[in-house]
Amino acid sequence: MGRNSWLDKLISVAIALVLWVYVLSLNPQSKTTVAGVPVQLLNQEVLVTSSLAIAGSDRYTVDVYVEGVRSDILSLQSDQVTATADLFGLGKGQNYLVISVSVPEKITVIEVRPNRIPVLIDELVNVRKPVVLFVTDTPNGSEIGGVTLTPSEVTVSGAKSIVDQVQSVRVSVSQSSLTETATAQLLSAEAVDAAGEPVEHVRLSHAYVELAAALYQTKTVPLEVPVEGEPAANAEISERIIPDSITIKGPQQALSGVEAIVARPLNIEGIDASVSLPIEPILPAGIEAANDSLDLTAQFTLITMAEVTFTYGPDDVWVYNVPGGYRVQVLTREVAVTARGEEAVIGVLQARDLQPAVNAANVSQNSQEAVLTTRYVQQHVAVSIAPVTARIRVSMANNQPEPQE
Repeated sequence: MGRNSWLDKLISVAIALVLWVYVLSLNPQSKTTVAGVPVQLLNQEVLVTSSLAIAGSDRYTVDVYVEGVRSDILSLQSDQVTATADLFGLGKGQNYLVISVSVPEKITVIEVRPNRIPVLIDELVNVRKPVVLFVTDTPNGSEIGGVTLTPSEVTVSGAKSIVDQVQSVRVSVSQSSLTETATAQLLSAEAVDAAGEPVEHVRLSHAYVELAAALYQTKTVPLEVPVEGEPAANAEISERIIPDSITIKGPQQALSGVEAIVARPLNIEGIDASVSLPIEPILPAGIEAANDSLDLTAQFTLITMAEVTFTYGPDDVWVYNVPGGYRVQVLTREVAVTARGEEAVIGVLQARDLQPAVNAANVSQNSQEAVLTTRYVQQHVAVSIAPVTARIRVSMANNQPEPQE
């Protein structure tokens, strides 16, 4: 009886083993990869309270390699695999977070790739940036006008290294969506850099900006720019470039009554160097400067002036073209020749360059005065002579010199 009992038990175990092997043969172990599992970042609010932010994307994914019996693997859904990383305790700079993965029971995680993710932490800043309007098309003869943007500034928040790249917040509109009557519409806002490229991984205080605008006609009319004052005593204007026309825009009815525009006077009193001055056109109500006339300027090119004076006695005056048989004597005791011009030119002049001269071609024995000039013509120099005429005495060549007066 005892022997049969043990025999029955052995037979039962053998049958169970056979059945177990059979079941395993029907549902063997299997492996699979769950790709692109999003990583949930925990304790992001802790970063904010510490005035810190992630410098870059906060979206990470990992690939999770798992194994289990075939039936469990086949029934596994991607949303049953979750990955997390904890931001608690992180400081400014480069950090590496370990990935924790959760899977259903009976499923085993073999490997996580990557098992750590790099996270750069930076100072959290909030900076107000201007809202700028970008027009996607420009029909001929018309421009957008009467523009009001609400709000005109938007707060950009995020890591300092990224917010510093933001130049402005841009909204875009097509002129084809506008009419001559002002209308309002909501436009999506995006942060852009100095090159107009979008800057990602920042937050805007306003996702939308309201634009009120109309489609205006354009017209080019004469522009008058008064200039007041004189440059400094040691300076002179060598060139001035002032625009003589301006393009304006506005409703057709308002434009029809505008034939010319006058600007506020430009004051150049006392300027001593080349300068570019902004032009401020005085525009009638309802009229605006067109885009290509928004930043009109007047250019004044100046040169530094200098002055030199040389004095000469009567024997220094060159007398030429004296008629045959005559002798011409200069009686004026002192002649002053002054030259004014560009500093570089005046600086190299010498007394002989400005020697006074008298052309005696037309003198007669009765002549008592002659016009004074300079012996050599000077380019780019203004010359003045004092006195403008010299007292002379004309006598026959065989006479003895007479005393000077």
